[in-house]
Amino acid sequence: MDYSSEQMDVDFSNLAPYVRFVQKYEGDDTYKLPRRIIYDYEIVLVLQGKWIYTIDNQGYEVNAGDMLIVPPYIQHSCYVPKGESIQYYAIHFDLVYLGKKFDFSADEIYNSVDYQHIDFVPVDDELTERPLVEFSEVKLPYWVQLKEPFLVVSHFQEALTTFTEKPYGYMISLRCTMLKIIGFILKELTTSNGVDKQHSHQEEVTATIQYMYEHLTEEIDFNDIAHSLFLSPNYFRTLFKQATGKSTVEYLTSIRLEKAKALMQAGNLTIKAISEAVGYNDLQYFSKTFKKFEGLSPKGYVHSLSIHPLR
Repeated sequence: MDYSSEQMDVDFSNLAPYVRFVQKYEGDDTYKLPRRIIYDYEIVLVLQGKWIYTIDNQGYEVNAGDMLIVPPYIQHSCYVPKGESIQYYAIHFDLVYLGKKFDFSADEIYNSVDYQHIDFVPVDDELTERPLVEFSEVKLPYWVQLKEPFLVVSHFQEALTTFTEKPYGYMISLRCTMLKIIGFILKELTTSNGVDKQHSHQEEVTATIQYMYEHLTEEIDFNDIAHSLFLSPNYFRTLFKQATGKSTVEYLTSIRLEKAKALMQAGNLTIKAISEAVGYNDLQYFSKTFKKFEGLSPKGYVHSLSIHPLR
């Protein structure tokens, strides 16, 4: 069921997590979470024990070292098997701060509920008016089996200490810590090129990205690449988007613009020369594309770096 009336996408350059609540919890086999939705994101790091978790009608056996990522408006529930106990960290947050209008108290909405004696948590209709904010560049799974969970435990403890003690400027510290946690998750899930490590066609997608880098200044025909991989063009494009979160054209554009920005920072080429160096022979089209993705014209970007304007 769709609850949110508005949807927003956030890319990595605009990501600014707003942490609402942090806790460390211990429980036994009387612990349960009835069917509910939440109105922000929750990341859970399991320290010990076992859960049986259901998210969006999919069941998961969650063990120590696993992480759960529960997005807004997705129905979920869980229980602890008989004889088991659990210990976990949990952080509730938004990907960006949505303003006072859409803020709420985690204590009032989540912590005041008597979960033990109800079968489902009623939906708060007012909070379903909050926009659904999602990553535009990656789709995070609900359940992650971490390869090195010990590397992220200190970040959760840091978040808990900061949230509990609330020193001056603590929201900035929480944002920094949350960014480190999200960065850790991305490193666990994706290659250095942003390809899903678990994707069935990871090798083909990675090879395509390498080809983009090697032929950056050329006109790349993705249909030819698809045929060379014995895939139909449409299926190839679908696989690429699944594995990277971007279309082939979006990915190529991002590579070219990152290269263009690096050349601008060097400060020894004209805008026209930079345009040609990253595969755009039409200066006007390059300028239009750059402004669309970066929010500034090429000359405006150079000015922002305090470099003398280029011709």
